[in-house]
Amino acid sequence: MKNTICLFLLLGFYFPLKAQTYFNSQYPHVWHRATEYTLDVAKAMPEENYHFKPETSAMTFGGQLLHIVDNISFLTRLISGESKTFYDRTKAEELNKDEIIYILENANNYVGKLIAEISTSDLNEAIEFRRLEMSKENIFYLLRDHQVHHRGQCIVYLRMAGVKAPPYVGW
Repeated sequence: MKNTICLFLLLGFYFPLKAQTYFNSQYPHVWHRATEYTLDVAKAMPEENYHFKPETSAMTFGGQLLHIVDNISFLTRLISGESKTFYDRTKAEELNKDEIIYILENANNYVGKLIAEISTSDLNEAIEFRRLEMSKENIFYLLRDHQVHHRGQCIVYLRMAGVKAPPYVGW
């Protein structure tokens, strides 16, 4: 009986530690690869097509990339408590390809810095997001998922504009 209790106690500590080890050792690399792929997609579109959109109600190609940045601003506030703005949204229509790529890279680097610096206790801290309780770690996964979604839309835009999309980059 004593051995069974010890086993359950050890397992109870092992799995959370293993999950934490995964985030600390693997997630920085996952984030870096994902953001490099997004930057490759952004660089593939010729500047003259940065205002391309498939229909009037859709975002432009550049707008998709800036939307990723806006989401980074919104979600990282939940992680760091800091309101970070990466560009003047009132001038978004005036931005060129190089400026948008710079802004996107800067925002993604900021997330990378938060990933590298977050403590275990902060990572596991429960926060409220859209009336749901989740950890800050979940917000990092949400940041990646949102970027993947809009990067996928950008790949469709590339193909619609007759531009070869960069090859897929996985884990």
